[in-house]
Amino acid sequence: MKISVFFILSVTALSLFAANKPIPLKEGDIVPPVSLQNQNARLVDLSSYKGKWVVLYFYPKDGTTGCRKEALAFTRLKKEYTAENAVIFGVNPAGSKSHKKFEKKYDLKIDLLVDNERKLMSLFGIKSFFGFCARDTILVNPEGRVEKVYRGVSPEGSPVDILAYIRAHQIR
Repeated sequence: MKISVFFILSVTALSLFAANKPIPLKEGDIVPPVSLQNQNARLVDLSSYKGKWVVLYFYPKDGTTGCRKEALAFTRLKKEYTAENAVIFGVNPAGSKSHKKFEKKYDLKIDLLVDNERKLMSLFGIKSFFGFCARDTILVNPEGRVEKVYRGVSPEGSPVDILAYIRAHQIR
């Protein structure tokens, strides 16, 4: 039986691609330093939030119904998150202009991070479809470790559930 050169090259290329694909962080892993721009084109260094809970919620697209509901839910709960020593960041690949327009239109009170190079998406294994990222949330604990990975979250229920988790796991 002959094996074609094309088949051998295809298998080799696929194995090299898979070998170079980073393994996503999992619960308990330390989050390496990462900096991204926010909607105001200000650089946000996530490692500067060590000692706080960090909520990284990934959402598909600025301004869509589910994304608006999720952003508004986090905005409504921002004071409660702050009281629990937590910060909230919305993340997707859109640029700072798109994020700024979204923030202004709905009077959002949270930072929206630009992940156009998909640094965070790759780091946490956030899938993307046709340029839109999955609706997943990563909770980083005050030690800088991945505490929880939430996949396919509810736009309105997730902010409430994550706040409840933080409250239940606070060291007082």
